[in-house]
Amino acid sequence: MTFRRLFTLVFAACTVTAAADTVSVTGLDNNGDAIGQYVIGGQTYWWMCIEPGAAALSNQTITAQTLSFQDGWTVQNVERNNIYLSDPTFYASIVPKQVTVMEYVLDTYLPWNTLAGASGIFTEQSGDYHNFSNNDPFYNAMYAVQDFLSQTEGKPPKSDFTNLSDYQDYYAGLGNATDDARSAIFQSILSDVASKDSSGFFATYAVQHGYFTVNTFYNYADPNNWQDGLTIGSFAPVPEPGGALLIASFGIAWTLRRRRRIG
Repeated sequence: MTFRRLFTLVFAACTVTAAADTVSVTGLDNNGDAIGQYVIGGQTYWWMCIEPGAAALSNQTITAQTLSFQDGWTVQNVERNNIYLSDPTFYASIVPKQVTVMEYVLDTYLPWNTLAGASGIFTEQSGDYHNFSNNDPFYNAMYAVQDFLSQTEGKPPKSDFTNLSDYQDYYAGLGNATDDARSAIFQSILSDVASKDSSGFFATYAVQHGYFTVNTFYNYADPNNWQDGLTIGSFAPVPEPGGALLIASFGIAWTLRRRRRIG
């Protein structure tokens, strides 16, 4: 592990917290559809859409909040949050399961080992939106994974992932190499998740990398309700506590990770 990556990981741990933090967010290079890059608090991150239909953030700067994946999953807009508030007991077991499944998909189907780069968070990959339609391993994975996340967003009560027939493969049968590659990844995700849920795998799965959300919490139709994003935050997972405790916990987690690798 190089000093550059270690510095980047420590920086990410210091800037990403599970508690809501208010940050400046700038959308880059006309992206804002399904994937792209945001500058959040001065640091560039890759993100993917988790709130379909909301206004995209492109070449603009807004004020938003950062939250953990689980905390941000229910507050993408007021109407969505009201669904979860209507029966918190019912959703208490559903939200953690959904987030765990999606974290597994992110961990497994993004090419972390080959394309995360020295930054550890893929910022070496070009954020030029003209390249997003290329038949490229990174863009193909980003779009396939984003499709899975955004369709899960439309299924709030879903906690049984053994049957994913309600997920549509929007890349299938379009007759070009790029969409064929994305369809293949998407189909692999569906079959893998269904198989693992059948075996109870997600009951004990621990996330391998760090993710957080960028949120604007307004009514769905409010012009200030910008499209919320799931952000690739760090090579190592970020613990739930915020502030100084987060930084201390990150140091402990990093030490344990090194020991496990050495051992």
